[in-house]
Amino acid sequence: MVQDAVDGGQLRTVTAPAATPAAPYLTCALIGLGGLFAGVTGPLVSAFVPPLVRDALGDHRTAIGIVMAIDNVLLLLLVPWAGALSDRASATGRGRLPIVLAGFVLAAAGMTLFASSLVGGLTGLIVSIVVLYTGINIQRSPIQALIADLLPSRYRSLASSSVMFQMCLGAIVFLMLGRVLGRQTAFLIASGTILGIAALIATGIREPKGSTAHAADASFTSVLDAVTSILHGTSPGMRATFVASLLMQMTFQSFTTWYSLHGTERFGVRPEDVTAGFIAWAMGGVIGALPAGVIGVRIGRRNTMMLGFVLMAGSLLALDRVTSMAMATPLLALASASWTLPMVNAYPLFVEPVPRHKRGVLAALFLLSMALGGGIGDPVNGSIFDWSGSYRPLFLMMTAYTALAFVAVLFVPRGAGEAGTGPNDIAEEPAAMPGR
Repeated sequence: MVQDAVDGGQLRTVTAPAATPAAPYLTCALIGLGGLFAGVTGPLVSAFVPPLVRDALGDHRTAIGIVMAIDNVLLLLLVPWAGALSDRASATGRGRLPIVLAGFVLAAAGMTLFASSLVGGLTGLIVSIVVLYTGINIQRSPIQALIADLLPSRYRSLASSSVMFQMCLGAIVFLMLGRVLGRQTAFLIASGTILGIAALIATGIREPKGSTAHAADASFTSVLDAVTSILHGTSPGMRATFVASLLMQMTFQSFTTWYSLHGTERFGVRPEDVTAGFIAWAMGGVIGALPAGVIGVRIGRRNTMMLGFVLMAGSLLALDRVTSMAMATPLLALASASWTLPMVNAYPLFVEPVPRHKRGVLAALFLLSMALGGGIGDPVNGSIFDWSGSYRPLFLMMTAYTALAFVAVLFVPRGAGEAGTGPNDIAEEPAAMPGR
């Protein structure tokens, strides 16, 4: 601010120091609602949809697999399409938020359908799956891109940690609701919660205006261009981060897919008792998510990821040696808390060098790298279990994936992807309502 002042009878100009912008913690909390959305939908769908499909089809396992694969098909089709569409919408000034909100509304409708009698038949069940997963997959890449659009670089790890924290917290709450209240009530509450999330985001976030300079670049063909760029290593560290993210998801998918079978075989407990391990993992995510963002700001994203992989590898090796479920449960929480360190900081590191008009497409590729990790991990793990004749090697396999992810991060050049090193496209106007 410039003011006039009198000094010795002469008028001189004094420049007052600029006010320090307030830290955008409210924006971090609001964008983190995207994680709450995932925590609301994911656990209920995982718990209730497979039995519904089985009841509709009987013991025709191939047919069950085909129906359950609908979500993956929609992911592969819609995530890159929505990312490219959001880039074009952002570049032409319409913004990404309308696409995110449309996804939320569709997902809420899908959750409501699952609470209705429509899912009693196969046709209604498939319609419900398509509506729900269309909504889920439409919003994924645009809301990831919004993390970079709305927040200065140094706060993106905090925003990512807010997403992780709310996702894990939502998963715990809605797993308990589903268990206590049953499918119909839990899905109706989930639908209302999603609409509430949409209302908070719609009223609380003000998206910065885009530039029309790159509107022509934001098309579906830009997905192929982005893939080529990553494969060629055009941006330093992006290819290595892509590989590390794939391996992170292989580690996580190994646990979520196989731990029930591993636990019942190894510890001789009922399947119901093994759920304590999944709750412990979710609790570890709640505990570790916010500190992971703070640590990423303090010591850098690359260093935080490497620290997390080291701690996680140690936890997984210890899990391979324990002899009871009681000993395994706290170690699972520790492994999950360690997992949040790379998980929270990988996307901010990945997206840092990406200009705004390409963030939707690159966010889509980041999400697809994780989906690819899950798609590769399950058949690879199954083959290893067949070869060993047991589920016993689970945690050694997870340790190997973690070690490989650590090696991948070593190939990220020091300083690449760190806060403040990429293009700054944050608009002058506030990204959230006053009071942030």
